[in-house]
Amino acid sequence: MTSAKLNGGVKRPAPSSSTPSTNTTPKTDGTASKRQKRDGNIASSKDATPTPAAAAAAAASQDFGAHMMTQLTYAVDFLKSKRAPKSLQEILDHLTLQHMPETQQNAFSQLMKRHSRIQFNPAPKAKVASSDLPAWRTGTYEFKAKLPGVTSKITLLEYLQHKIDASCTSVKDIKDGWPDCDGAIDELEKEHKILTVRTKKDNHAKHVWLDSPELHHEVDPEFQAMWAKIKLPPADEMVRKLKALGQKATSDDPRDRIGHAPKTAQKKKKAPRTQKRFENAHMKQLFEMNPGKRY
Repeated sequence: MTSAKLNGGVKRPAPSSSTPSTNTTPKTDGTASKRQKRDGNIASSKDATPTPAAAAAAAASQDFGAHMMTQLTYAVDFLKSKRAPKSLQEILDHLTLQHMPETQQNAFSQLMKRHSRIQFNPAPKAKVASSDLPAWRTGTYEFKAKLPGVTSKITLLEYLQHKIDASCTSVKDIKDGWPDCDGAIDELEKEHKILTVRTKKDNHAKHVWLDSPELHHEVDPEFQAMWAKIKLPPADEMVRKLKALGQKATSDDPRDRIGHAPKTAQKKKKAPRTQKRFENAHMKQLFEMNPGKRY
C-alpha cells in the first residue's frame, strides 16, 4: 500500500481508486447464501414435473375413464338391439372386455347400474348365496325404454288407457322400445282403436291418441260428396255475413269491443269536511265570529 507524507510527518494512506475491481469473485466456500437458496426453491417449485410413474398412472386413469364412457354407449346400443335381459358376462363378451382386471369390470358394472337407459334386475338372494360368483357379477341388465313395457298392440292400448290426460303420445317414444311398431299402429287405426296424426310428406304416424270403435259411425258417401261441394265464403267476408244474419263470429274478440268503448269521465268526489275539535271554549267563539279568518 502506497502512502504520502503530509504536514507534521503524519503518513496517510492514498485514496482508493473509484473504478471497481474486475477480479472480485463471489463467495465460494461451498455453502449457498440465503438468497440463492430462496431462488432455488422457487425455481424448483415452478419447474417441478411429476415422476414418470405418476404421469403414466394419471394418463392410464384418464384413458380408462374415457374408454369406459365409450363402452357404456356401446352397451346401451347392444341391450337396445337385443330387447332382452343380458348378464354382465354376456355384455363383457360382446364388448371384448372380458380380459380386463376385475376391479375395472366391477367399476364398469357400477356405471351400468347408474345409467338412466339401463335397468338392472338383481338376482334373488337365495341364488346369490348359492352362486360361486361375487355379488356384483350377478343379476341381469336390460334396455330401459322411454315407454317401459310398450312392445305390442295390447300393451300400447293399456298405456293409452291409463293416461290421466288427453295429451298425445309420440310415435318416436313408442319406437324407442318397439322399433317395428308401424304395422301395428296402422292396424289399430283401421280398427278405430287409436287416432293418428300423420306427416304430409311420407304419411307416417307422428302422434297417437286413444279411440273407441263404438264412437265410429259410417257416413254415406253421397252425403260426403254433398258436404265437400259446399263452398265457404272467404275469411274476410265470413264475419260480415254472420253479423248480417245476427250471429256472432268466433273470431270476434270481445277485448276489441272493450277497447273501443267510450270512456266516461269520472267525477271526482269531494272529500268530506272534517269539523275542527275545540278544546278551548274562548277559541271556539273566535272561529264562530270570524269563520274566514286564519289563525
